[in-house]
Amino acid sequence: MRRLFTRLLFAVPLILSLTAQAQDIHFSQFYSAPLLLNPAMTGNVAESYRVALSYRNQWASIPAPYSTVAASVDASLLGCQLGVDHVGVGLAISNDRSGDGLLNDFTSMLSLAYHKGLDPERRYMLSLGGQVGYTQKSIDITKLLFERQIDPNLELNSALPNGEPFQNNRFDYIDLRAGGMFTGALNENANVYLGGSFYHLTKPQETFLTPEASSAEKNLLDPRLVFHGGGSFNLGTRFNLSPSMIYMSQSGSRNIVVGTAFGYSFQERARRYSRGRGGRSSRGNSEQGSALYLGSWYRMNDAVILLLGIDYQSFKFGFSYDINVSGLRQATLSQGAVELALSFTGKMAECKREVPTYCPRF
Repeated sequence: MRRLFTRLLFAVPLILSLTAQAQDIHFSQFYSAPLLLNPAMTGNVAESYRVALSYRNQWASIPAPYSTVAASVDASLLGCQLGVDHVGVGLAISNDRSGDGLLNDFTSMLSLAYHKGLDPERRYMLSLGGQVGYTQKSIDITKLLFERQIDPNLELNSALPNGEPFQNNRFDYIDLRAGGMFTGALNENANVYLGGSFYHLTKPQETFLTPEASSAEKNLLDPRLVFHGGGSFNLGTRFNLSPSMIYMSQSGSRNIVVGTAFGYSFQERARRYSRGRGGRSSRGNSEQGSALYLGSWYRMNDAVILLLGIDYQSFKFGFSYDINVSGLRQATLSQGAVELALSFTGKMAECKREVPTYCPRF
């Protein structure tokens, strides 16, 4: 009976994908997946390149939880040739598995951005970026049970035909995305950033059904609008406060997350610009160190997000846990999602820059 309930329960994501407008994946540590957050963040690193990994496991209390994996690599190029400007290039991939493996979403994206320095010291920068992506979604129809598979004994029989107008168990499409961001180092102790991005410019169609069955309902993927921002404020030589927020809107749904992280550096800062979790910024020649972060965010009408973050030299690690506070908590036993994020920044052989780069480090 439990197996039957599980199969019926996780047919819901597929049904929604066939009859309603789909929504994108998201991370609680949105700042740790920069290329998924905003194409303008491509190559916006204080060092030469960045590698980022994120993993999310949601609703572990139910028999078949949702899981999402994302990875990206991006680099800053032509910083010496362009003076106060530079170019960012990157590649990002993600894979989302909904429920009992019924719906799988794989996406790969090529990303390009241009970062324009607005002053000789690069304290203020305007960035514009774009992405072209390939998405493939697939299902395992054999794991689904439908109304027509109820036999005369009122038992579900998977051997009976389901009677649904499926054409394929997968589809794919090309997607386009764009974004912009402003970053500013106000002084040695205060930094701010503000960005926005627009996803699914071409509104691709998503359907597993035959052309005849899908003609009435095109099931186009609605654009996703994102605004995000934050900053960092040094409190003395060791402490740091890093507030951040994100607003997302898609298919009539809104996702708002606000919160802050409190950081402690094990080394005193020596006249460097640091943005902490959610938008850290430092001079390109600043020393590497270690720091500890504790933070809390609130996703409106959904969950409280708790964060533990650790910086060690070029590595940054984040562990977050979502505590569900919505009406769904009765089914999830108030359990939300566990999320892990890891990133590494490094340098490539390049000519020595005359001025440092003040930009978010995630």
